[in-house]
Amino acid sequence: MDDLLQHFIVEARELVQQATDSLLALERDPAGSAHLDSAFRAVHTLKGSVGLFDFAPMGLALHAAEDLLGSLRDGRGAMGGEAIDSLLECIGQSERWVDAIERTGHLPAGAAEEGYRIARVLRAQLDEGSADAAPTVPAADLAWIEELKAACPDPAALRSGDTPLVAIRYTPRADCFFAGDDPVALLRSVPDLIAVRLSNRDPWPPAGEIDPFACNLQVEALSGAALDAVKAVFRFVPDQVTLQEAARGAPGDAHGMRQDSAAAGPSPDPAGGASARMLRVDAARIDRLADLVGEMVVAKNALAHLAAQGADGMDGKSLVQGLQASQAVIDRLVAEMHGAIMDVRMMPMRDIFRRFPRAVREIAGPLGKTIDFSMEGEDVEADKSVVEGLFEPLLHVLRNAIGHGAEPENLRQEAGKPAGARVVLRARRDGDRVLVEVEDDGRGIDPGAIRRVARERGLASGDGIDGMSDEEVIGLIFAPGFSTASEVTELSGRGVGMDAVRSSIERLGGQIGVRSRLGRGTTIRLSLPLTIVMTKVMAVRVGGELYGLPLDGIVETAFVPSARILPVQEAEAFVLRDRTLPLVRLASLLEIPRAPDKGAAVKVVVMAVGDELVGIAVDGFAERMDVLMRPMDGILAGMPGVMGTTLLGDGSVLMILDVPELIG
Repeated sequence: MDDLLQHFIVEARELVQQATDSLLALERDPAGSAHLDSAFRAVHTLKGSVGLFDFAPMGLALHAAEDLLGSLRDGRGAMGGEAIDSLLECIGQSERWVDAIERTGHLPAGAAEEGYRIARVLRAQLDEGSADAAPTVPAADLAWIEELKAACPDPAALRSGDTPLVAIRYTPRADCFFAGDDPVALLRSVPDLIAVRLSNRDPWPPAGEIDPFACNLQVEALSGAALDAVKAVFRFVPDQVTLQEAARGAPGDAHGMRQDSAAAGPSPDPAGGASARMLRVDAARIDRLADLVGEMVVAKNALAHLAAQGADGMDGKSLVQGLQASQAVIDRLVAEMHGAIMDVRMMPMRDIFRRFPRAVREIAGPLGKTIDFSMEGEDVEADKSVVEGLFEPLLHVLRNAIGHGAEPENLRQEAGKPAGARVVLRARRDGDRVLVEVEDDGRGIDPGAIRRVARERGLASGDGIDGMSDEEVIGLIFAPGFSTASEVTELSGRGVGMDAVRSSIERLGGQIGVRSRLGRGTTIRLSLPLTIVMTKVMAVRVGGELYGLPLDGIVETAFVPSARILPVQEAEAFVLRDRTLPLVRLASLLEIPRAPDKGAAVKVVVMAVGDELVGIAVDGFAERMDVLMRPMDGILAGMPGVMGTTLLGDGSVLMILDVPELIG
């Protein structure tokens, strides 16, 4: 894509979000003229940007949305729920079209039909005068394509060729002659015409009342040329033509028409991940990077000068002192460069939080539920990959909170709760991590129901389930296969796909937990690193090898006297400052031979695992370092207990462990 199209995609996303925010605010405050003006400006600007490209269906839908908003601004209509629904549908479809444009550079097949449909719905909201003045939008009826195929004088032409057929329905405006349009000339310009059918758009008036200057044609045709070549012919009359790709073959052949996959929702990324996003960065952060690069060049030149002096016979002591000084400078610059790069990659939670109010509205609407949705901590920043990776997991958690956690209004009122369920999405910093919570005041999770289902599903032995606390039992909602469709109602929907949510969070290097009180509500907490690219690790020795532990999960290190380590059934524990902590041997977790304890103390790394502290026994402590972590890929992508790898200074590979996953 050229630079102009890339700029369009970035600007289009911002305008879509501005229109969404303004329309949702307008729904809450119908008298807010500022919200209406903001929505109109966003749609007007987006429509103008679309006009720079060959995205006519998108422009047609946005033009209708602009007309409706303009009518409301002029007081020629009332702002109601139906108008808001129609406008948000247009904005949502525009967002999906932008996604398709970003992936492929053009609108998907069938976009014309969807654009006409949305335009008809929007124009139906206009007052009668505006509706009469608006151009007629052809109906999205595809049966005529098969009829045109059946009437084709050369059926063999329907089958020859590798590209799909292009079905054309051209309905010129009645005053098209005065606009300089010649429908017949346009039709003659269509390459590789296979079939043509002309008909009257409206019933013909009596002979004496026919207006010779008014066009009453409807043109239907089939072309064997490429879609882009046909679109170029009608580029000046996009609001009067429908183009539809259709499979080759005579009627009755085992072929189907290509449908618009984007009409029903966003298409999956063929690469299996999120589409690439451009990142807007504060100019001051770029300036800071440029300054650091300049200092790095100076340090490199100083090191080269030192190397030249060494080659000329510089004495060893002075050479060592010079190298140490250069290393200190480079260490400082690398640390500052690390921080500067992280600042460039940081983006506020607002960038994804702003997408959820519309999603909440779309989820709650069909269920007939009133949701009091609020967001907190939108200014909290995290790495771009973390923020963008949160959207799908959070959307699933919100869907559960609304669809299954929130009770119907009558049940809430009987329980003495407000009719509208409260759902809060919040984010906050916690040291080197960011915490994201979804809290609702719904029915909560019933531990008894979970125990019953866990037994039925065989997730644990009966004795094991009976020995679990309520908190441990609630944690079973993250077990794969815990929920089925028949269990959704019984368990308030909690656990539906929560194993997938946990997997997504763990891929980001995070952890997930749940707190719930029956009848009072549920809180899902996500704890994530600020970045998963550059990270700080502590190297530890186990069995003669080095392994890395993420520093943000380490609370402290300690030397625990061997006499204070006590057996507890088949496990071990120790007391640290009057608190009993479980002790886990890292050698046992990695299934490598364990060396006997030497000396009077055991080296222990105290780590936070969920809401608990756990001691990890190691053979030795090594250095702390900033590393560029590479995730596992290829056949090792699914290796449990390993977050990624990095290269050490001697060229060896350091495996960075996911201790919570190792412990299970």
